[in-house]
Amino acid sequence: MKFGTMSILFREQLGTDAHMSYVESLTRIARAVFRVADLNLCQLCAHKTTLHQDNWQEETEKIAQAANRLGIELAQCHLPFKSAKVKWQTPEDYAYYLQMFYRAIDVAAMLGIPWAVVHPEKNAAHPEWTRAQHFEANHREFDPIVEYALGKGLGIAFENMHTGFCSQAEDLAARIESFGDTRVGACWDTGHAHIQYKGDQWGPLHVIGHRLHCTHIADNRGETDLHLLPWEGHIQWPRVMAAFKDIQYPGALILEPAINYWAPDALKDENGRHAYEVAKLLSEL
Repeated sequence: MKFGTMSILFREQLGTDAHMSYVESLTRIARAVFRVADLNLCQLCAHKTTLHQDNWQEETEKIAQAANRLGIELAQCHLPFKSAKVKWQTPEDYAYYLQMFYRAIDVAAMLGIPWAVVHPEKNAAHPEWTRAQHFEANHREFDPIVEYALGKGLGIAFENMHTGFCSQAEDLAARIESFGDTRVGACWDTGHAHIQYKGDQWGPLHVIGHRLHCTHIADNRGETDLHLLPWEGHIQWPRVMAAFKDIQYPGALILEPAINYWAPDALKDENGRHAYEVAKLLSEL
């Protein structure tokens, strides 16, 4: 099974709020011997990349050239989502967030990325909502986005959450089916699933089944989304891999690692090579 990493493996820079350029990130991913990557576009709307600037098309072309030169397959990407890192106080702020969300779709389309991962709207402020209300709110928010992405040739993979709506595989599968389009699928986050299910992921993965097109591979100890490498937490990886094979998952195993978030630069490349060896071993199970 193919394996790779999210570009967050080389993203954070100690002492600055800015991220590494995508070109440097891909260069160091290639140096770590990975040949498949997820281009993380989450922070585009937080002014942490060059893609929020007016010359974003030129910057996208630089990414394309780098991926081609380095032999990196951009198998998927992660679109922006609402989080503590992306703040807005006014309708104008939210309009800017949406503008950057659509730009992220344009970037992915220009790069020929086949699948983009999206967080469903959890609506955590409304724990009293029924399942039908969650479905209605999600369609209201995402129908225009999905239509725009599909029109650009970009498939949308909704991710399983670790709390709230779409943390259950049945809700995620029904959410996907409600679009009536095979170009809308799922991303399975093993860390989120471990927090939600506290054990065997065989059953929920079979609920998702043929809808699965992307993965986020991370470990934890069942309580917090730590983004550990496999075997650093409590996930039973042979069982997870057996489930992927049994449902004939066609995509790549994509690490979502935090190993370099707080590491000094002198350690990042070594950490990257270690992450590669872990991913390789996992792919061979």
